[in-house]
Amino acid sequence: MHLIISGEKNGTISGLNPVFPAIDKGMIVFENRIDWTYANLVSYNYSSGNFHPFEGEQVTRYRPDIDGDVVVWQEKQDLIWQIFMSNLSTGKIQPISLSLFRKTTPRVSGNYVVFVDERNGNEDIVLVNFSSGEEKMICQDHDVQWQPDIDGEWVVWEDWRDGALSRGDIFAYHIPTSTELQITNTFWADWFPSISGSWVVWQAQKYGNFDIYAYNLISGEEISVTHHPARQWLPRMSGDLIVWVDERNKNWDIYGYNLTEQKEYQISMNLDNDAWPDISDKMIVYVTYEKKGDPQLQIRSFPVSS
Repeated sequence: MHLIISGEKNGTISGLNPVFPAIDKGMIVFENRIDWTYANLVSYNYSSGNFHPFEGEQVTRYRPDIDGDVVVWQEKQDLIWQIFMSNLSTGKIQPISLSLFRKTTPRVSGNYVVFVDERNGNEDIVLVNFSSGEEKMICQDHDVQWQPDIDGEWVVWEDWRDGALSRGDIFAYHIPTSTELQITNTFWADWFPSISGSWVVWQAQKYGNFDIYAYNLISGEEISVTHHPARQWLPRMSGDLIVWVDERNKNWDIYGYNLTEQKEYQISMNLDNDAWPDISDKMIVYVTYEKKGDPQLQIRSFPVSS
């Protein structure tokens, strides 16, 4: 694996098979898909250039997330997905939640981890304080609640409690007050929320294809970030910056939006497909799928307005 860094500290990591990269400040963690059965995790320190494969052989570890020194992921134990964590400073790996029921897609912020739990026969949302060990089911409505995200005091997720006709809505949960808030209530699909501070972003199929919307939990303001005939999907955000996958150029590119400036930027521009973006501060990570060659982990800086 090598990193090619330009003068603007943009670069490419290659030689692996990366999926689902997550970034926090200068640390990146991602799945390295060994084959269709196994995937381990790799962490990469952007400042030092050091990378570190997690311990274990023939393990299956998916969907990592990172906050500070803490990495969380889902890992298959005895054919059941469980939630694990590691402290990058110590390298210690330990379970967060083990049971006879499937648990997936963890997200971490501070002392909290949120994930999907199927103990009730369908997908629900569980919150764990890994410092105290306290575990709390924060949403167990019927049908599916999944795709959670967390930042600070807020958890968000995609919710199907109103059945298939709802096509999915976005809900939020305020941890200190144990209060649930419904953000969307529509007949079109609202999927894949991401949260940073008081802003929530998601993809909405309001106009027949997916566009990006944002909502402020404090002011109640909703913003249409994109309204384009092509599809925009898989948004992620950090602070006032949003990134997503965009198909307006007949392939998958990464675009971004600055909420403060109310300005859109094209992050990537090539003939290959770019996917799985994540952002921390102004640093963006995503995967490029070259038509010939292995997938590459790309690192870019969010553009600065001229």
